[in-house]
Amino acid sequence: MSIRNWPTRLLLVLCFTIFVSSAYAARGDRNNTLNDVRPRHWDESHVRRVLAAFAYGGLASDAQIDTWSRMRPRHAVAEILTFDSVNNKLSPPEAGDDTSLHCGSLASLQAFWSSDDPYNMMKYGDRSRYAVLNANNRLSTSNLQRTWVKAISTRGCNPFLHKMALYITNYHASISVEKTRAGLIRDYYDRIAAALSNSGDFIDVMTVAATDAALARAYGHRLSKYYNRTEVFKGTDDFAREFHQLLFRINGTTENTVYHEDTTIEHTAWMLTGMNVDRNQGAYGSPDKVDWYIGPIDFSDHYDDYTKPRNLRNTSLHYHGNTGEDSCLEILHSTICGDNAGEKIAELARVAAEHSESMANVPVTIIDFFADDNLDANKIKAIRGTWAEADYNLLKFIRKYAASTAFHNTNTFKYRTAFDRNLLVQNKNTLDNEEAFGRDLFDSPFARMRDQGAVIFDPAHDVFGGQTGFQAANNRYLFRDAYWSNVAKSTFLLDISDTYTLDPGVDAAVYKWQKDWGSVIPVNANGEYVVADVAEWLWNHFIGDGGKNFDPIARAQVHALLADNRDFAYVVDPSNPDVAYSSDEIVNGAASATDQALAAETMNFNQNTANIRVGMAINFITMTPYAFVMEGK
Repeated sequence: MSIRNWPTRLLLVLCFTIFVSSAYAARGDRNNTLNDVRPRHWDESHVRRVLAAFAYGGLASDAQIDTWSRMRPRHAVAEILTFDSVNNKLSPPEAGDDTSLHCGSLASLQAFWSSDDPYNMMKYGDRSRYAVLNANNRLSTSNLQRTWVKAISTRGCNPFLHKMALYITNYHASISVEKTRAGLIRDYYDRIAAALSNSGDFIDVMTVAATDAALARAYGHRLSKYYNRTEVFKGTDDFAREFHQLLFRINGTTENTVYHEDTTIEHTAWMLTGMNVDRNQGAYGSPDKVDWYIGPIDFSDHYDDYTKPRNLRNTSLHYHGNTGEDSCLEILHSTICGDNAGEKIAELARVAAEHSESMANVPVTIIDFFADDNLDANKIKAIRGTWAEADYNLLKFIRKYAASTAFHNTNTFKYRTAFDRNLLVQNKNTLDNEEAFGRDLFDSPFARMRDQGAVIFDPAHDVFGGQTGFQAANNRYLFRDAYWSNVAKSTFLLDISDTYTLDPGVDAAVYKWQKDWGSVIPVNANGEYVVADVAEWLWNHFIGDGGKNFDPIARAQVHALLADNRDFAYVVDPSNPDVAYSSDEIVNGAASATDQALAAETMNFNQNTANIRVGMAINFITMTPYAFVMEGK
């Protein structure tokens, strides 16, 4: 049919559509900001993608996810992503458990989970593993790390807040616990989490980071001094450089090299004087003096509470100029003033955040960490525009991106780190807090992530951050360790019950945690758990792609594990269990009858065998490629 024969009305509709689309595209180009997914395109897979990227899958119910899928994208994302210590919809607290009252800091969680508080549901035998001190009464790094991991899969604690705090402390402004000890790095993390909850302003958060005692000890500038009378600086410029490079992503590429090194970096080093850290005897209850460093930094001249009190001259040994009257420094072509290091850092933080390199690099670094390993020029342009529009509001920026077509895009993909993959699986496999607190300690992903190169507060690249998704994807040894965690050490997926006690002095088990997948997997109209439906639900629960990648081969294997607890090839022909069946053979060939029969079987969740078979199916699903990478659409 030629175009001249088309109905006039159809032509008008077509022209109007082209005009609107062009105008919409032009508006996006003109604003250079991210565009929301259209409400009619928003569905459950979009919601699950947001949960996976920003909250380790979250701990929301299916009903809540369905509600979010029916809301306007930006309204749904606003409920999913908050910096509150408790997000009642993303991770609802449970009755009888007071954990949610302590989710704002690791210090509070450690104190609560290691206590005999009657509303502490942590089983008694595990409480010492979350205590501040180890069996030798020294600060315990492993207990602190274990506390963070447990917080992610505990209902009542906001996993998005803790993932963002992880990003800041282990990737963006990264330091290692080896350089600070557990007390200082816990304080550093908790202050960052509090800054996120209090304002969510990037400049505020970076000011907290830059003034923290943990960084001062890790980088050594706690010992930097400026002798004002003689105009002599003694100290290190290590953090002076990292202040700009790591905190604000200013590498000096747009600056005159001589000016950047001799003025900006040198004067920043002078600014970072008078930041010595108090060392108080018996801090954290430890008898070991190496544990006694505490924060926050007191920028005044004062004595600490060391065995022999030390005179910390943080005001006197800070840069004040030759006369003591002009305490200003030129940094980044700006005049930075203040009576002490804390005041100057707060002033410089805004100048640094407004620098063109920071404006260009910070938002891209954030999105690269959370959501996209395939950023192109168009995405980057819109991301930068949205960062400028957000005016340093981290929450506003992340929410805008999470609802955007740049994120929910066929060209977007994200390789998952061992943090992302293991914690997502843990969250999706943990049905309630009784399971989280009552199951065997070794079901925690803490050791699995460590073996796969992801350790909280011990970043793989020290100050340059933790393991990346690219590294996890391209390291065959990490994949091997992940594989064997599922195949040879899969108790965390197959464990269906454990006994425990909550009371000190009680040796015999009083309570029993019991797995019940039937409590969350939906039934059909006849009240039955049909294998095909259970398989579909499990795939979407753990992979979250709406079944897009649940191909016939994967389906057949899951059907066989759920119905018969054996591999599909074995069910088809026990005498040839290693045969590889193609999709065509499963859909149309000799194996199709077997697959259809398996898919039609029903499961009885009143028997433990059903829960074990679900664990076997999860074991398979979580080792498919789609568990290691997140697609954008």
